[in-house]
Amino acid sequence: MSAIATVGIGPFDTAWLAAALVLTTPILLAAVGELISERVGVLNVGLEGYMLAGAFFSYYVTWKADSLFLGVLASVAAGLLFAAIMALLTVEAKADQIVTGVGINLAAIGLTSYLFDQIFGNKAQIVVPTVGSLSIPGLSSIPGGFGSALFNHDWILYLAFVSVFVVWFLLYRTKWGLAVRAAGELPAAVDTAGISVKRVRWMGVLAAGGMSGLGGANLAIVQVGIFHQEMTAGRGFLALVAVIFGRWRPLGVLGACFALGGADALQLRLADESQVPSQVWAVLAGIAAAIAIYQVTRWRQGRPRPVAIALSGAVALCGVVLAAASPHIDLPDQLWRSLPYLLALVVLAGAITRAHMPTKLTLPYSRGEG
Repeated sequence: MSAIATVGIGPFDTAWLAAALVLTTPILLAAVGELISERVGVLNVGLEGYMLAGAFFSYYVTWKADSLFLGVLASVAAGLLFAAIMALLTVEAKADQIVTGVGINLAAIGLTSYLFDQIFGNKAQIVVPTVGSLSIPGLSSIPGGFGSALFNHDWILYLAFVSVFVVWFLLYRTKWGLAVRAAGELPAAVDTAGISVKRVRWMGVLAAGGMSGLGGANLAIVQVGIFHQEMTAGRGFLALVAVIFGRWRPLGVLGACFALGGADALQLRLADESQVPSQVWAVLAGIAAAIAIYQVTRWRQGRPRPVAIALSGAVALCGVVLAAASPHIDLPDQLWRSLPYLLALVVLAGAITRAHMPTKLTLPYSRGEG
């Protein structure tokens, strides 16, 4: 990505925006695939393993074949292979989905670490070519630095964001999408309609594997051009959180992924700051106020959550006070690095609900069951 003239307020400038988009991409790819998988009723705790396998094999094939295209294909194939194992165990053998996913993660960590040590252990760090930026004519020249921030990236990034709208259309405007949604809600109805529930669930699991593998390739041969052991660093789990935070809807997942990617980009910007900028407190206050307003509307709908309203209101008030006072608060670098994961913990603590969750998620299906 080329240099971007920074325009904005405090740390929230166009350079932050460009970094946020880049860091959102691997999480978004995995989350969109996981959205389809969970909609058909299969929870892929093994997303981290899919991504790690995709990262390693994209790096290895790119180095061995000197071809970025083959490297990308290898990442998708690796993700599909691990997803096929997941589907065999959970859809066909009806094994516990969470236990199987944990096993997939451990297998991917062990396999990639072993292969990396065997192939590259005695070599100096090898840097492979990376997928270059693709400027969109006209849009990339938008003034103020926004053109470069938004429209001067690699094609995998564009694909990730376009996939959100493609999946939205497929889920809500096609018969295939109706079958996908029904497989996670009323699989017996899918069976009655003459559609194989197993086939639909296989497609969902494979979609998660292929897109997560591509997300791993984004980490290895787009962002850095190298591979190191366990380089996914929990992004597969962040993708799982994004699906929950996004209420199992494509546009909600997009917003959740950008929030996580934006938090990651922000921690990179603030790691070397001597104090927290006032703009950060102002943004925190704005987000908390929006949450409080949303909770008030739920109260009017007969679904009160007074504790959530009180907490978000208190955070909003504290944010306003801190933004106005701008005290000298020097937070440790370790706290900034953990910012995306702290946000994920907050989401898991306050956003988990079965209100929008597919009712048959994690439950195997056998003909004759409801």
